[in-house]
Amino acid sequence: MPAMLRNLLARAPNMDDLEAVAELRMASDLADYGMPDSTEQDTLVDWQRPGFNLNTDAWVVVTTDGHFVGYASVWHCQYMRLHTFACVHPAYRGRGIGMLLLRLAEARAREQIVGAHPAVRVTLQSTVSHSNEGARRFLEREGYTPLRHFWRLIVETEDDPSEPLAEYSHRDKLKLDLVVDAENLMGTTHMHQRTGIYLARQYDIYEKELRAGQERPLAESLSEAMACA
Repeated sequence: MPAMLRNLLARAPNMDDLEAVAELRMASDLADYGMPDSTEQDTLVDWQRPGFNLNTDAWVVVTTDGHFVGYASVWHCQYMRLHTFACVHPAYRGRGIGMLLLRLAEARAREQIVGAHPAVRVTLQSTVSHSNEGARRFLEREGYTPLRHFWRLIVETEDDPSEPLAEYSHRDKLKLDLVVDAENLMGTTHMHQRTGIYLARQYDIYEKELRAGQERPLAESLSEAMACA
């Protein structure tokens, strides 16, 4: 792995790491979007997914001083469509940490292919903000191709995005994910803005084929993808 992991340790997280991982995710969101998109509760929900094993399906990268600088996880939807998420602290980007985490997730995903029906196509998907061009190009270099996109509307009260991260971890939000047929839309524009009432972001879903096979019906695939994301 061409990852510069000097003075860094990659390991599986445990429940005692929940707060630190949540803070890392929020710091990454704040750098990319200007405000966090995840909370400690979101991370806990991820770790409590059916079939998710924290010892084998997630990784953290930690400095020798105990600071969390990278995190990734992978989970499956009936073993036919697997999903991965990864983030790196903005101060530690460009060192190969993201590459290491993504490849660890892919290796784990390939181990789980045996659970899928032998005739079914198996893919690994990752969702990134459309505005994060660096992440999109990185996925493409790793063999992922754009599949579709959706809009996320986050409704909340007007607050200062410079507030401490701890304040965000206890804030209530209403999130709505909207799947759209981009090819049939007319006169749309990209939205990535905050109004004080809601935040609208476009996210892109990238996919990498792990095993060729029979495709699922489109309607069923869309419903399943949103349920497992």
